[in-house]
Amino acid sequence: MFFHQDELVKFYCQACKKFACTECKIQGHGNCSVISHLPALVPGIENSQEIKELNENLDELMKDLEHTEKHVNINMKYVASQETKILDTVMKKKKEILSVFEKHQTDIIQNFEKKIKETLQRLEEEKKEKINKLQENQRKLEKLLNDQENEIKKKIEIIKKEDEKVLQAIIEETSKMKTKLNTISTELAHHQGTDQRCQLFVAMKKGQEIIEQLKPDADKQCKNNSIHYYKVECKASEQNITNLQDCDNFFTYQEIHESEVKRTASYYTDIKCTFDSWSSLCLLSENCLLISDKNYSKLIIFKDLSVSTTSYDTIDLPPEPWAVAKVDNNKAAVTFPGPGILKLITFSKSMTVTSIEDIKVGEGCNGVAYSNNKLIVSFTDSKATVKIIDMSGKVMKTYDKDHHGKYLFGDPHFLTISADNTVIYVSDFEKNCVMGLTFDGKVKAIYKDDQLKGPCQLTVDRSGAVFVCGYWSHNIHQLSPDLTKVKILLDKEQGIKGPVGVAYCQNNNRLYVSQYADNIKVYDLSLE
Repeated sequence: MFFHQDELVKFYCQACKKFACTECKIQGHGNCSVISHLPALVPGIENSQEIKELNENLDELMKDLEHTEKHVNINMKYVASQETKILDTVMKKKKEILSVFEKHQTDIIQNFEKKIKETLQRLEEEKKEKINKLQENQRKLEKLLNDQENEIKKKIEIIKKEDEKVLQAIIEETSKMKTKLNTISTELAHHQGTDQRCQLFVAMKKGQEIIEQLKPDADKQCKNNSIHYYKVECKASEQNITNLQDCDNFFTYQEIHESEVKRTASYYTDIKCTFDSWSSLCLLSENCLLISDKNYSKLIIFKDLSVSTTSYDTIDLPPEPWAVAKVDNNKAAVTFPGPGILKLITFSKSMTVTSIEDIKVGEGCNGVAYSNNKLIVSFTDSKATVKIIDMSGKVMKTYDKDHHGKYLFGDPHFLTISADNTVIYVSDFEKNCVMGLTFDGKVKAIYKDDQLKGPCQLTVDRSGAVFVCGYWSHNIHQLSPDLTKVKILLDKEQGIKGPVGVAYCQNNNRLYVSQYADNIKVYDLSLE
């Protein structure tokens, strides 16, 4: 940062954003228009907005790194538990196979022993011959099973080591970055407590520079926090002696995507906000939750859930708002089916409304999502459709029929976008299904299940897994990105009754569920 180590730093060039001693000023900044004497810059710097923002940036980056570490630790535990679970499954299946084989062998021996009474000598020879062959087959089977078990062990051990290596590298890198950030924080705190404003100014600039250097690597470590997911299945479904002897490969190893791994939802807390009508959820940030309340025509704002789950603000809206969706970190879209408008609401950092823009989209507008500077809106009027609309309200595409000319939708209540921004997921309340559409209007997949009734709001997690509310079935379904059923994540046994709204928070891996005539329930998600 300084070229003349023996010279005293006296100036700061605001054009070059560099410090300078007297010699540097003459040699390197002769053409610079704004170069200031340090003592003239630093009065009141300890209480300046710049140092406040620097400290906020330090805290924010520290939280991001701690969040990454937290999920790294979760993955570390899962790596270990996954191996144990799979190996236990293999061992149990091996014992089961061997047990079945031995049982059949015993039955055969007993059958031969009955016949020995009639032709003792002949059957005795046959028995010996058969036993020898069965024992040889059993030895071969045991060897085959042991070899395949060892093969599975080797394969998952390699994968485990790869995952642990990646995760350990992330831990080491994040630890180094945290050390640098702690050093900056300590230095800033020290100078803030003294009258050394010049040193504080230098520390601030150095801190800002280091933060800018660390941000890309912090993002990289977060993206690198990924492990392998896999399953092992036994191919010997019919375990009789013939099938066991004919089978040469009992176990299949298969890599799976994280979105296909079953989740477990653990109750975290209740957010004290009860609805007696339809509601829709939207998270603008980790701790900022928006809720559209149809019955009372309000937008409910929880500004900071880390501080309070009972205190909230409200904004009066036109009658019967339906869905709310995130457009940007400080902007949300709300649909109003009656007048056929969509309101874009912009917020300040303190979550006060700074502007509201109306976009005329058409009567019956229900679900809304945002992707690549476009609004995706579902309509439940006489001709149910999904439309792609630009930010001025111009309809760019309309989806209402499939390639056979049949109407696609019955009552498309809500929609959301896939994690990779390539698929539109639509929940159809009337047809009791979830449909996946590509942005060129092709039906990619349809999910329909006897245990999903009255599908409402849906959301997508960071891996691409889809979660959809079943209002009449009183449950939450977990689906893969191609709309294959993974599991029923939550149902009546976990206190789910009439779920209508759902939102996912990537930062803390939590699921928020609003229900008819009940509080919003929050669940921590983990891999099963």
